[in-house]
Amino acid sequence: MRNFDFLAKHYNAMTGFPGRIDALTASIRPWVEKWRVKTALDAGCGGGGLMFALDNVGVTPVGLDLSEPMLRLAMQNARQRQKAFQFCGAPHSSAGRIFPDAFDAVFCLGNAVIGEPDDAGMTASLAGLRESLRPGGHILIQILNLTPFFLGLKTVIARRTLDGYDYLRYAVPNGDRLTFSALVIGRDNDTAGVHTSAWERWEHDRLVTCVWNAGFDSVESRGSIDKAPFDPRKSTDVVIAARRLN
Repeated sequence: MRNFDFLAKHYNAMTGFPGRIDALTASIRPWVEKWRVKTALDAGCGGGGLMFALDNVGVTPVGLDLSEPMLRLAMQNARQRQKAFQFCGAPHSSAGRIFPDAFDAVFCLGNAVIGEPDDAGMTASLAGLRESLRPGGHILIQILNLTPFFLGLKTVIARRTLDGYDYLRYAVPNGDRLTFSALVIGRDNDTAGVHTSAWERWEHDRLVTCVWNAGFDSVESRGSIDKAPFDPRKSTDVVIAARRLN
């Protein structure tokens, strides 16, 4: 829990909240309009930035996250902006039991599934999200494209400077996994805080297979949320769109 406490404490600064809400709004608007979304689950809502974007395009969002510190941050962000969003603390695998057939769409963005430990866990989580969709509903999944990191082509994920502090996120290979680190570097180049975790090798083909195995149909993948073609060596993201037919 200490790692989540650290991430929640610095998450707004690391991710550029609330400044990134406009960019998120522009990114999801085409998907919302294409799928005619009125209700959506933000699966792995983090600080709640996507919920504000969904609200901006006329969608009623519900935030789901297993991390209590992140949920507290999301609720705090909502209160400060006078939004009465609904939140739920639970794993993705429980979404269908808690919200059966409830949503037009599930948005699972920003590496919300990247912490799954194995194929069985990933498939169970995605199946839970599927059951929270109404028949005909859609899911949009976005994770970092990990292939360039495993190939040694990339290390830094993002770096931001705010109020004299540097917020750095990077990942390096460690056997069959990636070691992810988030650092806060102080004014004197001292490390003010650090979070580390291990990421499984969730590359494109493996994730797509889990989406199919979770019962989704019409599975397609892109290299970014704006629908750029996927290139395993060059794309920043893996973005998967799929549908629950029945």
